[in-house]
Amino acid sequence: MGVSNRKKEETKANIAIAVIMTLSFLAGMMLITIKYLIQEYVPIIAYINPVSLVTDGLYSLYYYTTHGRFFTNIVCLGAFIIIMNIITYFFIRRKKYDSI
Repeated sequence: MGVSNRKKEETKANIAIAVIMTLSFLAGMMLITIKYLIQEYVPIIAYINPVSLVTDGLYSLYYYTTHGRFFTNIVCLGAFIIIMNIITYFFIRRKKYDSI
């Protein structure tokens, strides 16, 4: 989020807080029924939401005896990290510096 726009630092912080709070809400961190509604009606959001992946991974470690669901969440988080790094690279690549 920091390299995606050229706003002031406090604007970037406000955008980051808004995104994190929205993702936390969709992951069921404020109302647990939201997590089940998202999983039932729009399951793709559960797989692209990093907060949902972390909480689901922790729940799966606690409730299940196998680790299959946990490792699925870890793989999805790894893919998300790689995609975000690629997007960040393209944002940074477009910037020109006077000193170079």
